[in-house]
Amino acid sequence: MTKVAVIFGGPGKEHKVSLSSAKNILENIDRKFFDILEVLVTEDKKYQIDNKIFDEINGLLEIKKKGVEVVFPIIHGTYGEDGELQEKLEQAGIRFVGSSSKVSALTIDKNKTNSILEESGIKIPRSKIISKEDSHIDFNFPIIVKPIDEGSSVDLFKFENEVDFSSSANFIFRNHTEMLVQEFVNGREFTCGVIEKEGEAIPLIVTEVILTKGKLFDYEAKYTNGGCKEITPADVDNVTIKRLQDVALTCHKVLGCKSISRIDMILKDNDIYVLEINTVPGMTKTSFIPQQAKVFGYTMKDLITLLIKSVT
Repeated sequence: MTKVAVIFGGPGKEHKVSLSSAKNILENIDRKFFDILEVLVTEDKKYQIDNKIFDEINGLLEIKKKGVEVVFPIIHGTYGEDGELQEKLEQAGIRFVGSSSKVSALTIDKNKTNSILEESGIKIPRSKIISKEDSHIDFNFPIIVKPIDEGSSVDLFKFENEVDFSSSANFIFRNHTEMLVQEFVNGREFTCGVIEKEGEAIPLIVTEVILTKGKLFDYEAKYTNGGCKEITPADVDNVTIKRLQDVALTCHKVLGCKSISRIDMILKDNDIYVLEINTVPGMTKTSFIPQQAKVFGYTMKDLITLLIKSVT
């Protein structure tokens, strides 16, 4: 029986989403094959293990003492998706599900990621880094403004014109010194997961995301009931499905992702633009990856087992 630690929570803005992802994993993990250790990382980055509280260093030592062979990190965004936790696990010599610290640090940085994807022939919306001191934009409105290094569409804004954008400068930079501005690509939005089985990266079924409230697929739309409609499999022709899957697969491979990723895309006038790379995608009951895996033929239990075995 393999000893597996599921690490969840974290200090970032997606703490509650992480708890929901972990709940779904813990409810579905195959306990005939895996001995589970639950590790809650609190919002002040303490490790709660068996109702005891440890600082980070001693928390990782406790995980090793308990004979953990594989960690399943399910902390989204800060600490869990930016490479920090992965680096600590690498230093401790503990194997884990997901991408390396180096790849995680790269993919959380949207600007660096976009540069690599463009070099590989992947289309990206026209982009620019802005700060409060230098917020000049040299492309047409509407625009999307988002953090360089956040997930789950946290602090995501859309501006229809320069007047609204300029008047919101203080609000935009309240949590960040720099932001990424991208041209708004008005098309159909899709997302596609990629998982690895026996060393081979496999694209899952494509989902189309249709907004039913608001004008933007932001945090509220993602996590509010009725905020959006998710169609899995997406209602497009097989050729388009294959193209979307191929783009997702290319992103996963070019960036060096491991175990699992999810790629968000826009289809406009037959062109596919990549919006986001998620290396620790949501695993809640309503998240995209479990939906796509189910249509692909994997139960949640199957999916979890496959991901753990991808590193054992």
